[in-house]
Parts: sequence; C-alpha cells; structure tokens
Amino acid sequence: MIPFKKLVALFIRTFSKPVANIIKRYALNNNNNRSYGRRIVRNGFILLGNKYHAFDVYLERASIGQSNQQFFIKPLSDEAAFMKGTDLFSDLFIYICVLGLPLYEIIRQSNESAKKEAIQDEKLNQLSKEVEELELIESKIKEKQLQLAQLDTKLIEQISQTSYQFQQQILNISNDLNKNQ
Repeated sequence: MIPFKKLVALFIRTFSKPVANIIKRYALNNNNNRSYGRRIVRNGFILLGNKYHAFDVYLERASIGQSNQQFFIKPLSDEAAFMKGTDLFSDLFIYICVLGLPLYEIIRQSNESAKKEAIQDEKLNQLSKEVEELELIESKIKEKQLQLAQLDTKLIEQISQTSYQFQQQILNISNDLNKNQ
C-alpha cells in the first residue's frame, strides 16, 4: 500500500523553498499598487518587516543589558522593511513546512494510538465482564450440582428406607400368612 500521506509530506517539504521563493517574487514584482489585494500583501510584508526589525533591535539591546530602558526604534524604509518581511515570511513558510508536517504526523499517530488503546481497554473491560458472568454462572452450576448431589443422597436414603419398610411389611404379611395356614 502506498503511503500517500508520507508522499504528500515529502512533496511539501521538497517544494516549500521554491514555493516560498515564488511568493517572495510575487510580492517583489507587484509594484503595481492599483490592485487592492496587492497593496494589502505589500503593506503586510512591510508591517512584518518592521515588526521583525523592532524585535531584532530589542534582542540586540537586551543582550547588552539595555532592555529595561525606554528607547525609540526607527522604522525601516518601506523597501528595506518589505525585503526583510518577504525574507522572514519565506523562512517562516519553509520552517512551518519542514517542522509542521512531522509534528502533524506525530500528533496523528498519537491520536491513533490513543484510539487503539481505548478500543483495547473497552475490549478488555468487556472480556472481564464476560469472565465475571462466567464465574457467576460457574458458581451457580456448582451450587446446583451440590443441591443435586444432596437430593440424590436424600432420594437414595428415602428409597432405602422405603424398601426396608416395604421389605418389613412383606415379611410381616408373609409371617401372617404362614401363621394363618
């Protein structure tokens, strides 16, 4: 059986870098600001680039111990922010594809194993209930066998007594007949 999910994951990992480059080229080549969608994409990359620049400057200052001080971070020019934003987006896209697919696979396998474990637990509970029922039936059977053995013993005793009494009566009758003759 062909593992389609693994093939799709391999395909996405293989083509994530070219797709990221295509997205980056699309954003870079869309200098035509007439389209509303293109302006949104461009402004989104500029905003992403400026936020990344601010975070980068904050980390640099924090590494030299100036993180507690208030400071102003000068935003990048639109072109520099746009380039930084597209670079960050393409890198994030690649990392998400490379790390996200194995993580998805791990979560999926974990869920499948949890389902299998739940099914096995359910089967085990069902089997334990059946064993309990069989043990109860077995104890009832043993109880009935004991009662039956007791009844057999009583019946044999009654038959013995009855036959003894019957023999005594026959002897008495035969003795009476012998006396009368």
